[in-house]
Amino acid sequence: GVIMSCFGALISFVIYIGFLQQNLVNSWQHVSHAKQLLDLWMLGGIVSIAGITTSFQALGQMVNDKENRAIDDMKLTALTPISESMAYVVSATIVSFLMQIITFAVMAVYFSVVDKADVVHNAYLPCLGFMLLGALGATLLNLIIVMFINSSTTFSRLSAVIGAAAGFMVATYMPYGTLSKTAQNIVKLFPSSYEAASFRSLLLNKLSQQDVPTRMRDQLIEYLGIHFKFGSHQLNNFDNALVM
Repeated sequence: GVIMSCFGALISFVIYIGFLQQNLVNSWQHVSHAKQLLDLWMLGGIVSIAGITTSFQALGQMVNDKENRAIDDMKLTALTPISESMAYVVSATIVSFLMQIITFAVMAVYFSVVDKADVVHNAYLPCLGFMLLGALGATLLNLIIVMFINSSTTFSRLSAVIGAAAGFMVATYMPYGTLSKTAQNIVKLFPSSYEAASFRSLLLNKLSQQDVPTRMRDQLIEYLGIHFKFGSHQLNNFDNALVM
């Protein structure tokens, strides 16, 4: 299930390169390096989606244990309820983190070879940090949902919903700037949206400074959701980490 949920995120990648990429590039002809900008923007979003869907699938073990009454056996041990929950959280966080790394690697290699959209070397380590934060944030949020699920049938149905909704949670299926104010505020409720914003900031920073006028760059930051705002304050990557 975890592997399939990772494939689900990669399907979005295939749809992008197969059907959407060229149409988007054609509509962005006035922007220098449009293809590379869009590639790296999509990379940040899809990696965040993978973090959400794989952590949810990993927490399916909790549902299986409840359904099979295995969780009752755990109550006979010295483990406290908090320790039990933390075990699921740690395992799901690790799975989510590793799946994000795989997704990032696949997409980064493809974009580098095919579209010459290279990830700057000094972005790798911060991206790993945000992957770990995003994995933990997504896992804790998913845990709140999974705690109320006792049936694998219900879990599988909800998994499909989460997989479809994840792209909207991180403003990937629709750019942040096209959303209404209400929708933008909803996006800001999800930890993974800050992960995606940080990815985009790290990946696009150098590229967006090349031959892009300052005014257009500010518009791109708003439209693509590279930096969120709380009131008049624009969040930087450190702020995103604190919020997450």
